[in-house]
Amino acid sequence: MAANGYRLKIVTGESEFEAEGDKPFVLDMLKRFGPQLVVPSLQASKHSGEKFTERRPLSATQPIGKGLSIREFIQQFELKKQTAITLAFGYYLEKHTGVPEFTAADLNNCYYDAKMESSNTSQMIVQNIKRGYMMPSKKKGEKGINRYTLTSSGEKFVETKLPISS
Repeated sequence: MAANGYRLKIVTGESEFEAEGDKPFVLDMLKRFGPQLVVPSLQASKHSGEKFTERRPLSATQPIGKGLSIREFIQQFELKKQTAITLAFGYYLEKHTGVPEFTAADLNNCYYDAKMESSNTSQMIVQNIKRGYMMPSKKKGEKGINRYTLTSSGEKFVETKLPISS
């Protein structure tokens, strides 16, 4: 990693958050996913002048229980094609993490988090755009990074692949 790269890892109980990249990216990921975590806060001890760790919630509206992990979500499908898997990851980001738009790097992180071998994500995005399942977002990211969002056709495609719950 370059000398100006940043890496943040927070582990609390069963929760774990890790982000690596330039400073704005790491801070953006913390802002997106941090409210779901309980993180340590450092305070000065009155007795020794040293720091100690106390756990506190980042948000008062922290959800109770665990959400659906990316791996659990993708295992619900029997997807063989990488274009469909990439589309499902975009759906997960939008519907389960509340991210309105995503980048190719976000999709690569989904592959990593799901413990799957990634594909040529940029090519899969292009294919999904051609199929009418994804579209470029109107908002450009930092340094002109392209951002994407699902179309309603893309959402319907993923929803038809979800197993029917009884």
